[in-house]
Amino acid sequence: ALAGGPLAGRAHVAWPRMALSEHDRRFVAWAAEKAPDALAKVELAVFEPLGLRGLRATKYVKAKEESIVWPASLALEVTTGMRAPANVSKPLWAESAWYTQLAILLLRRSAEGPGGALAPWVDALPREFDTPYGWSDDEVEALHYPALREAVARQREEWAKIHSGMAVGGVDCTQAELEWALHCVRSRAFSGAYEGSTYQQRVGLFGFIVLLTVLYPLLSMGSWSQALGGAVTGLIFIVARDVISPRVLELKRYVLCPLVDMLNHDGTIPSDVEYRVFTNTYAVSADAAVPAGEQVRISYGPRSNDQLLQFHGFVEKGCVHDSYILTRFLEHVDSIAGVSDSALDTLEKEGLLQALRRGIRVGNDGKCDEASVLLAERLSVALGGSKKALELLLGACRLEKQALPTSYEEDKVQLKQFGSSSKRKAAGSDRGFSPAQSSEQGPRMQTILEFRVSKKMLLERAILELEASSAA
Repeated sequence: ALAGGPLAGRAHVAWPRMALSEHDRRFVAWAAEKAPDALAKVELAVFEPLGLRGLRATKYVKAKEESIVWPASLALEVTTGMRAPANVSKPLWAESAWYTQLAILLLRRSAEGPGGALAPWVDALPREFDTPYGWSDDEVEALHYPALREAVARQREEWAKIHSGMAVGGVDCTQAELEWALHCVRSRAFSGAYEGSTYQQRVGLFGFIVLLTVLYPLLSMGSWSQALGGAVTGLIFIVARDVISPRVLELKRYVLCPLVDMLNHDGTIPSDVEYRVFTNTYAVSADAAVPAGEQVRISYGPRSNDQLLQFHGFVEKGCVHDSYILTRFLEHVDSIAGVSDSALDTLEKEGLLQALRRGIRVGNDGKCDEASVLLAERLSVALGGSKKALELLLGACRLEKQALPTSYEEDKVQLKQFGSSSKRKAAGSDRGFSPAQSSEQGPRMQTILEFRVSKKMLLERAILELEASSAA
């Protein structure tokens, strides 16, 4: 799974370039030296016509076959309950989210300079990111989508707060440096189950068990059968701790992994980045075969266009995991039926008011998810049953549509003026972003329009679905 990410994601609108950069070439040479097996089936490439960086298969890769295997020792990882690194305060580390912890590790690697163990990879990371975080307020408003506007506002507030605590916690970095590290992590990391101990710890414990098993009878401390019984007990303990307990306790690892982070996205391809315990490696596989010469892609997980645009900087056409969040649902219902203070008090006591204020969710098929339907039903009851849940949902969607500055049809027409979105292949766009791109408003406006079209299409589907249900 990919993080939020994973294990967390990654593509950005790319400034066209038809050849690998010097940093890219140095990274490839470093990877060939440090992890030659990782490049056995893929190569770093630039895909025409827009110069999108990604990975190309150098031989036929079968469905479910590993395309990349990368040593975990050459990646950055944080895990549930991981101790704070040296010179980082324990309170800062303990209070930080996984992405802040990974950002701290990345900043430390970056500070090592050209002689750092991961320097060629760090140098190949993008230095700029074209996401709504760095857009103007007018550009974010132009998305016509309150849910993402509010999410970006929270992101900006959170990242400013993170930076204010860094110096106190022993991490010396500027706001710009922290933002760069956080952008890298949120757009490129992936997540998965954590086994509870490191590869080195498991090897050491196994070796210790073997040593005790041999010495126990040789030193006349007991019989061979007793020694073997103790060894079995020790191995059962390792399995219980590293296989069973993590699943019960939901222990997680979050990883920023060279080469793997250069794979581009296709939400229709089930894929996996698996940690292999006995080889201490990460292996990438997907359900779709890839012919030699074609781009290797994976899914970043079940991400909506909200998440893809906010953290990765692109909109996926036909996103199968997309959704529309009506954050103004309660406001719309108030216009339809009037929401009294007593109704709000009832919802507050039931613990539902905050959920209603966060909004209801419409899926890619135009249907409200189960949680949203239940919220609408409880709201209907709190209003005395004057309006059924279906009426509230349909009325709210209609008011949402009316409140939008432009219509779905108008946005589709305007999008055509920027050229066919298929030529841009936004869902597979490169994670890198040229500083020159920031002055190019055309591509950004096209991304904004693609997003608006994707969201308004879902709203139209929801209205049609709810109207059909009402007529049934």
